[in-house]
Amino acid sequence: MNLFRSFLVAASLLAAVPAQDAKVTVLHGVPGLPAPVQVLANGSTLFSFDYGEQRGPLSLAPGAYLLEVRLNGSTILSANANVAAGLDYSVIANLDATGTPRLSVFGNSLPNLTLPGSRLYVRHTAQAPAVDVILQQNGTTVATLPNVSNGQEVQADVAPGRYSVRVNVAGTSTTAFGPADIAVENGMGYGIFATGVALAPSFRLQQQIVPLTARVSVVHGIPGLPAPVTVRANTQPLFTFDYRDIRGPLVVAPGTYAFDVLLNGSPVLNRTDTVARGDDVTIVAHLNLQSSPVLSAFANDVSALAPSTARVTVRHLAAAPAVDVGLTGGVTATIPNLTNGVSATTTLPPTNLQVRLLAAGTSTSVFGPVGFRPASNVAYQFVAIGSLTGGTFDVLTLQRDLAPQVPGEIVTTVGGWNCGPSISSVPSTFGYGDPFVITVNGAAPNAMSIVNFGDSRTSIGGVPLPLSLTQFGAPGCFLNTNVIASALVTASPAGFVEFGFTVPRAVFGVLPGYFQVGTMTTQNALGFQSTEYLELR
Repeated sequence: MNLFRSFLVAASLLAAVPAQDAKVTVLHGVPGLPAPVQVLANGSTLFSFDYGEQRGPLSLAPGAYLLEVRLNGSTILSANANVAAGLDYSVIANLDATGTPRLSVFGNSLPNLTLPGSRLYVRHTAQAPAVDVILQQNGTTVATLPNVSNGQEVQADVAPGRYSVRVNVAGTSTTAFGPADIAVENGMGYGIFATGVALAPSFRLQQQIVPLTARVSVVHGIPGLPAPVTVRANTQPLFTFDYRDIRGPLVVAPGTYAFDVLLNGSPVLNRTDTVARGDDVTIVAHLNLQSSPVLSAFANDVSALAPSTARVTVRHLAAAPAVDVGLTGGVTATIPNLTNGVSATTTLPPTNLQVRLLAAGTSTSVFGPVGFRPASNVAYQFVAIGSLTGGTFDVLTLQRDLAPQVPGEIVTTVGGWNCGPSISSVPSTFGYGDPFVITVNGAAPNAMSIVNFGDSRTSIGGVPLPLSLTQFGAPGCFLNTNVIASALVTASPAGFVEFGFTVPRAVFGVLPGYFQVGTMTTQNALGFQSTEYLELR
């Protein structure tokens, strides 16, 4: 089956305008129902979901809506809601203080943040008495939101970072829930909903992400310039960078921006774009088919994904003829005849793949094969840049995590590039203080191996990740994570690497973290092959 039969192919130069629809996110906060419920608006079914799940944001035209929740075809909850153009709303089916289900509607305030900054919307939607919500960092209380009763909400603007959240019965030290981690990103809002029954297994925090700003990433894809270039927005210098460099995502307030690129102080490229709240944009300085420099902008789809899927976008922005993108492994698919300036987007399962770029209609490889495993809930961009005939052709990777981060137990996932051996963990889910084993399959017999641990998969020392190791003598290999600690392990005669590890309870709140393993080889000049990354979330 061709997975790309329904893929989007378009030049997709950005022409964003602020959306006039309302955005509505719906959450299920009623535990113990015997079946999933259906949600309807004005009699039309929107979706079905279960306790702890959310759907949205949905785009709804401004107006009045009758919202209904049905269980096995019978309406159990309903509410009337008026939604206004351009505003953002949260709708949650939840329990009131006596345990009676209800349908609650909250408006998410959208005034611009002072950056860097983040906004918390804390809502009491559980069968529980009034509570105190306590935010801590590194064991120190940084904020207390006191005496929040069922149906009430409080808002607070906080600095970006990682917080531990505890919910206590108001005025006491009795903990109803927590501590639980939240990762608070710059420019984002977070709806935090207490749901279920206090001091019972069903009690939990549910999280909704509310974009309050736009994000812009910038890629330098023009080889051979005599000096690095400077990028400006509305005449304000942002940064200086060189070929293959990536900067961002930059967090910016919604609005209109004049972007220009300066070489040795003189403007050489420019464009003007309007970005709206929630937009995610990639701007690329690249070559067109005739090798002339251009500045293009692309709107990225960062909407929620179905479980156990990733979104992959391929962009042909190199001075090169059309290419076919081929995938083999866990799936087999082809993107045919991708031409300069054109993008293709699809979703893929988290499975081991071999990726190739072929001259269109031929078996001649211009890139790859390289091993790649998409991680669930991640959006990837593969950007082809440079010149094929000039020897500067390259493919860069940008990635965005689309998953809300409110972890309970630790879950491992595998993602990124490999060039031989593959990484995994046993078990794949465990708790703080519980041992697990990092395993690598496909190493050379008895090969010396390096197990690296890092806390970033986006940059190392200011250099964007993943970093191609081709220039170091390892074609198709990548450094997927930064490195803050390493250990040496010897592979077995059968080519297996095993490394036992435990995440101490004392570091609760510092995840995610990443492992990547390099194994010695005679198959390239560098002498090492690299695995994908193993993420601990």
